Amino acid sequence: MRPLILNTLLVVVLAMTGCTTVQVSQDYDPHADLSRYGTWQWRDPVQAATGDIRVDNPLLDKRIRHAVENHLASRNLNPSPGKPDFYLTYHLSIEQKIQSDTYYSTVGVGSFYHPWYGGVGTETCIRQFDESRLTIDIHSADTGDLVWRGVGTYRLRNYKTPEDAATAAQKTVDKILFQFPPHRQP
Repeated sequence: MRPLILNTLLVVVLAMTGCTTVQVSQDYDPHADLSRYGTWQWRDPVQAATGDIRVDNPLLDKRIRHAVENHLASRNLNPSPGKPDFYLTYHLSIEQKIQSDTYYSTVGVGSFYHPWYGGVGTETCIRQFDESRLTIDIHSADTGDLVWRGVGTYRLRNYKTPEDAATAAQKTVDKILFQFPPHRQP
């Protein structure tokens, strides 16, 4: 009975830690001088409709845009009423994923008369979840070319309050935009 409780506890802890992390990545044009960028504008007034009501949510759009604006303001990157240095876009998508975990739950040992008998018992847990992917793109205002892309991938969660949802959006955006501008290696 004790191994079952420990295994169950392990699965719960792993599931909880999997829900709270945001995996980030970036890609950029190594020839673009991103450090000179100081002013920006949104390229589109809202994200294009996806057909998924979880994504096509005006309240969520406002939260993401507000989080991006807050982060950029904290880094002295300001919105421009005229021609900016760069344009911003974002894209949010949600995709259904399946995760399986196999763990060893019991160990059997043979008896005196049959020492070759024995084995290891395993259990496999299969979980279905929704994975969110927030992509933030920075386009050169001069050429319109994509010069930087940051992506954050995380498990979709439901929040009890709008404030909790806004805090989560801010943390996700901060983690993605922390990579901008990329640090050049000497």
